[in-house]
Amino acid sequence: MLKRTAPLAGLLAVAAAASHADTVMLPADRDNTMFSEDDTLSNGAGDHFFAGRVNGSELRRGLLRFDLSAIPAGSTVTSVELTLYLSRGKQGGQKERFVELRRCLNDWGEGASDADAEEGAGASAELDDATWRYTFYDPNDEPGSPQWTTLGGDYSGTVSASIIANNVGQFYTWGSTAGMVADAQLWLGTPGANFGWVLVGNEAETQTARRFDSRTNPDTSRRPVLTVTYDPPAGAEACCFGDGSCQNLTASDCTTAGGTPQGGGTDCGTVSCPQPQVACCFGDQACQDLAADTCASAGGVSQGVGTSCAVDGCPEGACCSNDASAICAEVTEFDCFAASGVYEGDGTLCADTECPVVLTRYVDPLPIPGVATPTSGVAGGVATYDIEIVQVAQQLHAELPPTTVWGYEGLFPGPTIEAYRDMPVTVNWINDLRDGQGTFLTTHHFPVDLCPHGAEDLPKVVTHLHGGHVPPEVDGYPEDTFLPGFFDTYVYPNNQEAATIWCHDHALGITRLNVMMGLAMFYLVRDDNESALNLPTFADGYEIPIAIQDRTFNPDGSLDYPVADPWGDHFFGDTFVLNGKAWPFLNVDQGKYRLRLLNGCTSRTVALGLSNGASFTLIGLEGGLLESPVSVSELIIAPGERRDVIVDFEGLSPGTEVLLTNNAPVPFTGATGATDLPEVMKFIVQNAPGDTDPVPANLNTIEFLQEIDASIEREFLLRKSPDPCTGKDEWLINDLHWNDITEQPVLGDIEIWAFANASGTMHPMHMHLVFFQVLDRDTFTLGVNDEIIPDGNPVGPAPDELGWKDTVQVNANELVRVIARFEDYTGLYAYHCHILEHEDHEMMRQFEVVPPPVVCVGDLNGDGAT
Repeated sequence: MLKRTAPLAGLLAVAAAASHADTVMLPADRDNTMFSEDDTLSNGAGDHFFAGRVNGSELRRGLLRFDLSAIPAGSTVTSVELTLYLSRGKQGGQKERFVELRRCLNDWGEGASDADAEEGAGASAELDDATWRYTFYDPNDEPGSPQWTTLGGDYSGTVSASIIANNVGQFYTWGSTAGMVADAQLWLGTPGANFGWVLVGNEAETQTARRFDSRTNPDTSRRPVLTVTYDPPAGAEACCFGDGSCQNLTASDCTTAGGTPQGGGTDCGTVSCPQPQVACCFGDQACQDLAADTCASAGGVSQGVGTSCAVDGCPEGACCSNDASAICAEVTEFDCFAASGVYEGDGTLCADTECPVVLTRYVDPLPIPGVATPTSGVAGGVATYDIEIVQVAQQLHAELPPTTVWGYEGLFPGPTIEAYRDMPVTVNWINDLRDGQGTFLTTHHFPVDLCPHGAEDLPKVVTHLHGGHVPPEVDGYPEDTFLPGFFDTYVYPNNQEAATIWCHDHALGITRLNVMMGLAMFYLVRDDNESALNLPTFADGYEIPIAIQDRTFNPDGSLDYPVADPWGDHFFGDTFVLNGKAWPFLNVDQGKYRLRLLNGCTSRTVALGLSNGASFTLIGLEGGLLESPVSVSELIIAPGERRDVIVDFEGLSPGTEVLLTNNAPVPFTGATGATDLPEVMKFIVQNAPGDTDPVPANLNTIEFLQEIDASIEREFLLRKSPDPCTGKDEWLINDLHWNDITEQPVLGDIEIWAFANASGTMHPMHMHLVFFQVLDRDTFTLGVNDEIIPDGNPVGPAPDELGWKDTVQVNANELVRVIARFEDYTGLYAYHCHILEHEDHEMMRQFEVVPPPVVCVGDLNGDGAT
């Protein structure tokens, strides 16, 4: 539904004219956010500002100011209320999410900095922005920029007002307190001391940050408003202005301000000032020239003082069709609404508007990937497969034309390989990428940014078995790519326990592009232990692998992926695609389903829930089954991670619809909250019995590695560094690149790897070859020479992390330690962030497993030497 709102200034003018004149509603004239982790972060022009503590030690403090010049000098302030809209913040739990108003003691600026996405990470400060250190930042003379006396802002030690702000999506009002009244009275009498308030949240506890909508938020109804009630100065009378507004002023002040005094003894509560004629637009876009107050009372929208229907009429703007055609037309808001379109605003142009493809949800059934057919041997045993990588056109939604994709065996995602423990599988990976005329491709489908190391405009491929415990020559080494017309043969030993692992492309420098094109498929390892558990099975239709990805489409069905200009830190599609189908549904029987969930997105983390409030029964992680089931209400799955879960539809009435939901904001920092894509897929319960067998209480026996047995603890600092090629920052590990090999675990050794995330976004860190276990999580600070200093409050793994993993979420400003044993194979392997835009640029390095040192004891050759 379109929401019609009048401009805020118009609403305030109407309110002033219609109510007693000693109450004014004022819009903010400045706001900003200070970010504790970086002296050069700000958000002056953003749609939001923040207060409180996020994960780790990162603090946010908001700055907010109102111009009180509309209140007559000499007035006595009697009441002050501040109203803000809370648009984001962690909910639930027992934490106190209060926000205090503290009178600011120093002047500060609002520059042009404008953070992207959810804005919680801030943006590079622009000229005159306020930051944690600087009051008016100058990027050309940072040391010379004016500074706060105290880092984080100079403000009164007395709290002017404080409230608890828990529930996202609500308005909150501070006031009226003696402190707020005193602040406003001071600012009224001494305008030069009006520096507004600093908003300070609960900084003692993590995940207490609150996000409020700013004075530039597109939704004008959610912008900050300060309501001030005052007694006018002695001798004041009603003063009418040309815009129809009224203020109680002395006759001389009224005349000086350009108004018309209404005579002694009058006030704005009893006098109706003459209203100017304005062009007034109604819901049917009919235009009438009316007095401003008449327009408002009649439900119209004033086009402003001085406008007329003959000259100005009712405005038009870009209107996007709310369907798959993504058509744009410049029409009135009413005509757009009548056509069920999305109005982009008065004066907007189609030439400047990119309309999204909007697909009807839940019209296509969820595809279930079939089991790959071997060329010799048997599926689930010793077998050989010929897997061709092919370019095909595949329809990803009923309302879309076919989309060009690359698929294993011509399918997106490819067929599932079933393997059994210790039974080798041979795969001939064949690059058969051809155009529509049967000619081998010579260039990539997407434009290729050549800045990343190894990037080439070639359809080169190499397949990585993600989660495979394999020799280096079959791991899918990123440099071992091959072009159309060539193939490579990999023999996978499958000497690992039952697990959900998967195949995806890993070509150096263009991994994100090849995966975006569709190169992904499941590879399921089974074993005797799993087979004896009587879990839901493929054969009964109750075991379903689901690859969750996000895509953005053009109206012709092609993929819309911003590849090069400018380089993007992340990609967040506007459509969920599961098993190669956009917004699918699944008919389910009344029983249990085993869902093998894979996050195959390039950047997006998902926080999955069920709309009926039911829990998931978690039975496995990336490396295999847990020791026992764990009941969880939410599954936070980062790119590359898998979750093996049981979902039970027993007891639900036929026709019941249950949504798989998402509650992960983008980019993800570690805390769930408001998201751009809250729905993932739909389950529809059928009138048929399903699998009702109980989930076994005991699933697996796990050897938990001990910290005391580790030979070394290695540290890895995750952060950005300037990249002269792209002109932006690149992501690095320990400020090193792919060819910098500094980690050489000894075969058979146990090591601890500690990942310290010195950035504002989560990094899912993936290690090839090994499965590991999470030891603990802590916050940290960086000391001299970037020494990683833990804050000393480690928290052990959650129950849903107590198993073998190959990818771990390292949240913003968090230190995560994992422990692994390097066994069976020596050689080079990759480790990297599994946000593919980060991996390609340049958050991927190598480690080399080396043989143990040879120790000679005794006279081995009979020559007296030892």
